[in-house]
Amino acid sequence: MSLGNGQAAVKHRVQVRIGDEEYVLRGDAAPEHMQRIAAIVHAKFSELQAAYRHVPRHRVAILTALHLADELERLRRENRELLALLEEAK
Repeated sequence: MSLGNGQAAVKHRVQVRIGDEEYVLRGDAAPEHMQRIAAIVHAKFSELQAAYRHVPRHRVAILTALHLADELERLRRENRELLALLEEAK
């Protein structure tokens, strides 16, 4: 990926912990952003892992993804509703 000014995008590398495993994230986003996102995933994963102690890790990972996707969809719906209200108010 490159920037519009001809410079190559800066790739950042961040080591994060999710559950009890270390991961290396690489991307264009700021390291602080990648760490915040990983912290959100870690918190949800840990919460679900504590609630479902006998569920295998890979299933807890899927539950984590489903919970976060549900939250994302609810927030998107709320955002659409708020944007519609703003349009009506104009």
